[in-house]
Amino acid sequence: MEASKVVLSAPLQQLKDEHVSLRVDMDLISEISEEIEFNSGSAVVHLFAKLYERVLSFHDNLMEHSKREEEGLFPMMTRRLGENDRTIETMEYEHDKAEQHLKDFLTEAGLTGLDINEDDAQSITVYAVQALATLTQHFAKEEKMLFPLAENILSVGEKEELERLLQSGF
Repeated sequence: MEASKVVLSAPLQQLKDEHVSLRVDMDLISEISEEIEFNSGSAVVHLFAKLYERVLSFHDNLMEHSKREEEGLFPMMTRRLGENDRTIETMEYEHDKAEQHLKDFLTEAGLTGLDINEDDAQSITVYAVQALATLTQHFAKEEKMLFPLAENILSVGEKEELERLLQSGF
């Protein structure tokens, strides 16, 4: 069955739907990053402050989403797929890679503080752009491959357990 035709159960659909709001944030981060790249002078510093606030908020939302996958969905799938399957390991690696880019952005921005100059703002922005590139590919992989796979391999009971976990707001 084609992945795009798979009807996802409520908890898997919820995880997929969370990508929608995360992508809205990613689009805004991307727009601000492009403005930083193509502007100069004090405009860059002003835009960078805007970018920093947006990335900070996005990072928090992304970490909540990742936690639901890493503590809910991924362990269930690992039990079904077996120890030798690297699907979940790959997903976790991509989470870590995106998170590291965001942490690098936030750390470097925090170190420069209010005294940031145009060159530093532009070079630090690259971390945010790298995170977006990683996440764009990652979300597509989850939606086309991981969520349909989960739909097919998880039992009804496991999906109900995942739904309870998601509803509990863990």
